[in-house]
Amino acid sequence: MATGEWTTDDIGDPRSKSDFLRIWDEHTEEIDRIWPTIPPHRWQEKDSAFGAWPGIGINLLMYSIDNEIHHRGQAYAYLRALGIAPPAFYDRS
Repeated sequence: MATGEWTTDDIGDPRSKSDFLRIWDEHTEEIDRIWPTIPPHRWQEKDSAFGAWPGIGINLLMYSIDNEIHHRGQAYAYLRALGIAPPAFYDRS
């Protein structure tokens, strides 16, 4: 949203709870850094996320949030399947 350029990162292959949480924290820091740079008008502009999903900025954001929730649930299921206790979903510290 900040630049109109949609890229993906290869996060590697986390094999442990600590690897997964480290990568999660790194991405959270990046989001925290970039978020304030998004101009307000971008939320109402048409865009195409990753060149595949057209929409208005705010709608793309809402989809991203829904998608993050979905993948968080997947990650919790995978961690549990590996016998690793995931962090409490409500613990944001």
